[in-house]
Amino acid sequence: MKELFLSECRRFRSAALIAAGAHLLLLLLASRMTEPLLLRWREQLLFPILYFVGAFAFAAYQFGTYRQPSRWVWLLHRPLPRGRIFAALALAALVLVAAAIGLPVLLAMAGTDQLTGRTVDARHYLGVIYLVLVALTGWLAGTYLMLCGRRSAWVVLVVPALLMAHLAPMAQLLAPALACVALFTALAYSAFKPDRSAPPATLAGQLSAALPLQLGFYFVLLWGGSLVFQYGQMLVGEHPLNRPQPPGGGYTELARADGRTAIARGLAAATDPRAAHWRRQVALTDVGAVSPALDAHPRRHDASNLETLQWADPERGIIWSFSHDRMLFEGRDTYTDAPRGWYGVGGMGDRRPFASVPVLADKTILTRQALLVHDKESGRAHPLIQLAGQEVLSGPAAPVGMLQFALTNQRLIAYRQPIDPLAPLEQLYSVDLPGPFSDLHRVDIARLLDGTLLSFNYGRRMSNGMTGSAQHLVFVDASGRAQALATRPLAHDFHALFEHKAWWLSPLTQAVLALPERLLGTGTIPDAPGPQAPGRPATVLGAALLAALLSAACAWWLGSGQGRGRRLAWTAAALVLGPACLACQWVLQPRRPRMVTAEAPRAFAAAAA
Repeated sequence: MKELFLSECRRFRSAALIAAGAHLLLLLLASRMTEPLLLRWREQLLFPILYFVGAFAFAAYQFGTYRQPSRWVWLLHRPLPRGRIFAALALAALVLVAAAIGLPVLLAMAGTDQLTGRTVDARHYLGVIYLVLVALTGWLAGTYLMLCGRRSAWVVLVVPALLMAHLAPMAQLLAPALACVALFTALAYSAFKPDRSAPPATLAGQLSAALPLQLGFYFVLLWGGSLVFQYGQMLVGEHPLNRPQPPGGGYTELARADGRTAIARGLAAATDPRAAHWRRQVALTDVGAVSPALDAHPRRHDASNLETLQWADPERGIIWSFSHDRMLFEGRDTYTDAPRGWYGVGGMGDRRPFASVPVLADKTILTRQALLVHDKESGRAHPLIQLAGQEVLSGPAAPVGMLQFALTNQRLIAYRQPIDPLAPLEQLYSVDLPGPFSDLHRVDIARLLDGTLLSFNYGRRMSNGMTGSAQHLVFVDASGRAQALATRPLAHDFHALFEHKAWWLSPLTQAVLALPERLLGTGTIPDAPGPQAPGRPATVLGAALLAALLSAACAWWLGSGQGRGRRLAWTAAALVLGPACLACQWVLQPRRPRMVTAEAPRAFAAAAA
């Protein structure tokens, strides 16, 4: 095993050294153009994708040569167990990947930390381990696809993204990354056998191969079917988002309508005798709107950045970059890179840490429960809004007329702007949200002579299975007392089967894929405690049952010719896991040998002649 490991390292050492040098040079070039550690997660996502693809290409070349019949016999037919041969190749790949990917990233990061004034946190060093695990997963995926002999097995390529691509603290993200490596190690080992065309012989091998295939096929069926359905609707001109006139009474119609129209539709459903008078006022009033600016807040030590963590103070020539380790903004000189102090919750020179990772929004600093404004003259940070308890801000305050409105996960709060722009905002009144925050699209606000009309427009998550979406119209009088006027239920723009597609296709698989986010958390702004939404419609429950029964019936038919126990096992699995399990069975079951007809030898002879 040791000799095979060393020979594999020697075989690719030159390529690994060249790749490491080129990689380090590209990282240094990128650091001269931008600050890669402070990029948003969309830009940073390019790096793990490139590392995954590079390691996949390495495995494709490595096993593309090994799987030739003569070399495959030479590799496996030696006085070593199959597991030790695979372990030698995997350890060599780990060393090569760490040398070509991990070491250059570590050197570039340490150089940035020690030789420049840029901010480098502990989470960035842990990110080196994460990137190596991503690349190793790519190598294992390439190994499996080169050896399994099933073209449809490419669906496993989506599994690393489903398990590892989460915006979570880096220390927590290493756990699903290690689990993904373990899963793909078992998957690659199941295909590492003398007869590469044969399915896994043992139950453990079948399970290790079936689980990633199940997740991959579920994703392909879910999103592929969704795309086919939506493009079909576009072709026939029935897609709600692709029509000149959306379906009446639905969320799309409400979202496209301006504030006046939305409030007028809400007033049409009101029974208050003042509705006609308000309708005439709304037609002559400027209607403002407040929408959730954030669905989630960044968390400390997140693997990547939800929003930008850097801002410039040109008057003082300082660049402020947020440090997750200190929970403070670290200042450095714009031109010399020299340290320029710290910026805390009270501004320059204040070392009191922020309670949560801030978001820079509209010349303000937003945390989960506070909104601060920076004073350019003094360099201090002054609080405008401060919440208590479990209430979370969803964005900065938005001006509507002479007032400022802030939206939280529990309330819409109206503030009066004091004469001093740096003084805290004075709360006038607040209105509890009549529905879940996660489903709220926007709040239309019309200031009238005798009060304020508020239209809470829900339905943002209706297409993803959220039920109970409606438009709620509320009137707030001059004393700040809120009165519910009307609730207008919104029609569903899509069929219920499309909205609940992720559930009825395989309820158990959907729960498994949601497990990483449940365990890791996402920083999503939570809904306020309230009544539970209605359950699944009867049509969706019937579709889930029908899909399970049809899958089980097809699995029983597809398993003909196999042992009774294996046939029953696949049928039961298809009944529980749905159509994706049926696709797994088609990939993993043994292929029947093709019958050679009497015309075949004649055809070969004619071709040779």
